[in-house]
Amino acid sequence: MSRRYPGLGGMLKEMFRDNPEDYRDPEDIDRETEAEEDEQRDGEDPDEVVDIIPVGSEREKAEMRNAVETLYDLRFGILVLSVLILPIACFTDPPWKFLIGTAIGCVLALFLVQKMYQGISNALMMDPAGAVRYTRKQVAVRYFLTFGVLALTMFLGGIAMGAGTILASFMIKPAAYFQPWFRKLRLWCMKLFKKGA
Repeated sequence: MSRRYPGLGGMLKEMFRDNPEDYRDPEDIDRETEAEEDEQRDGEDPDEVVDIIPVGSEREKAEMRNAVETLYDLRFGILVLSVLILPIACFTDPPWKFLIGTAIGCVLALFLVQKMYQGISNALMMDPAGAVRYTRKQVAVRYFLTFGVLALTMFLGGIAMGAGTILASFMIKPAAYFQPWFRKLRLWCMKLFKKGA
């Protein structure tokens, strides 16, 4: 008897019913299980964090400096990418609404990145259960704020302003993906301005 085509709905049900473990190599699973059993036999917790950075150490200061530099890179990347999408205003009617929407979206993206940085910094100081609760609350606040600003710009400025806000606020992801390049570009711009001063 031939198997009937399940249709799109049936395919989606099958996709979400699958267990991701089914797609892993059984030998990899066995190796991981054996490694965890060995650690437990030796009296170690397999999920324990073993890389502890001492408070006040040079390594902690270096990590903090790198985190702050990464935040600067993300901000710089959001600004650069927001400027790059400004020419799209030529294709909107009226163009000034798209430009205002882009400015609002850029400010929103910069604010969200700052809130993420503060949220991660605060969560690292908490116990695991408290950190999870705090992080979930922060994510909910960021989503609520984002959807609120997008809805407000669409209501006040229509599709052109809403499109500019959406595009600029979504610049966080590409800025994060290309963060190493934006760091090089930011440092190059800083050197250029220092020479000019």
